Amino acid sequence: MAFGVFMFPVVDRYVLLEWLKIFGLVLGAMFGLQLIVEVQDSFSDLLYYDADFGQIIFYYMVLAPSFLTISLPAAILVSILYALGLLHRNNEFIAFRVAGMSVSRITRTLWFAGLGLSVGLWYLNASLIPWSVEASRKLMDTLEWDRQAEVEGSEKVGLVYNLAFDNRKDHRMWFINRFSEYKQMGFGLTVSLMDDERHEIRRITAETGYYSEDDRYWIFLEGRDSQYSAEDGELLRTLPFEKLEAEELNDDPSLMLLFGERPKDLSFLELKKITDNFSILENPKVLDYQVRMHALMAGAASCLIVTGLAIPFAVSGVRVNPAVGVSKSIALFFGYYIMTSVLNSLGKQQVLSPEVAAWAPNILMVVLTYVLVRRVR
Repeated sequence: MAFGVFMFPVVDRYVLLEWLKIFGLVLGAMFGLQLIVEVQDSFSDLLYYDADFGQIIFYYMVLAPSFLTISLPAAILVSILYALGLLHRNNEFIAFRVAGMSVSRITRTLWFAGLGLSVGLWYLNASLIPWSVEASRKLMDTLEWDRQAEVEGSEKVGLVYNLAFDNRKDHRMWFINRFSEYKQMGFGLTVSLMDDERHEIRRITAETGYYSEDDRYWIFLEGRDSQYSAEDGELLRTLPFEKLEAEELNDDPSLMLLFGERPKDLSFLELKKITDNFSILENPKVLDYQVRMHALMAGAASCLIVTGLAIPFAVSGVRVNPAVGVSKSIALFFGYYIMTSVLNSLGKQQVLSPEVAAWAPNILMVVLTYVLVRRVR
């Protein structure tokens, strides 16, 4: 018992518990606000797609973890400002200082909490939150496709038109007139296979085709397989086929479809799937996905950064006016996100590398936090 008290003194427990009570309320309120916004945006769609009560509840439960990316940093900022302000109004903070405690000593549990939440958000960004984004989107798409199938028939459900995919790493270029995400089948396919100098040497055209999940290659139906001369593009031979199992063509259609999505709409795992399979030299669009992926990774540190912004201003602001410290910390909080957006834009324009664009704001804010903490000691 004595060992536990030594490791976690009364002051630390008191400050931590006072903050946790407010943090829980603020986080719950922010979750509620985001849920209300999401319900207003998607509830009518769920009803239109004939989702039952269980599916509606499941959709919002699955989607909820994705709210943490925005809610956690903001909840930390507001709760620390309020909790330390409350300690000042009750003269408890002054009593701690009179007892010889420094600001860092009084608030050390808040620093540990900020660090722990940053580590937790890092883990969630790589595991639970990607699952949340993907599962909720898949459920909504499935409900929409089932509804369309009832009204229009399955032939027109979940169609993506003019799907093009340039796989420079494996020297293949795809064009699919229509791809049905509902049936996982392409219609009007053309695949050009090229040599190292990107001269077409083979072309497969087919009325329909699908990717075999079990065998991990494409199967084409009703088409032609043509061979060309690399030197002058002359047709050497062409053979019709009813069914062609192209074992060398292992391009995953889910990866093709990801390239058509905006980076901010994809989960961390989907972004990683793109960046692991392709480089910027192979496909210039990869740069946007790299910047977004590194931004998500760096964003996990925001919990610790806002802790560093809130504590100095919450402590120093009350000497004149509590609103002064609160206003300054909130202004810096928004400035941090504006700077992040600006540097990410520079990363997309290749002015900065994706790593620098993502992590530079965090490094600058850590330096600023250190200076602010030193000033209030």
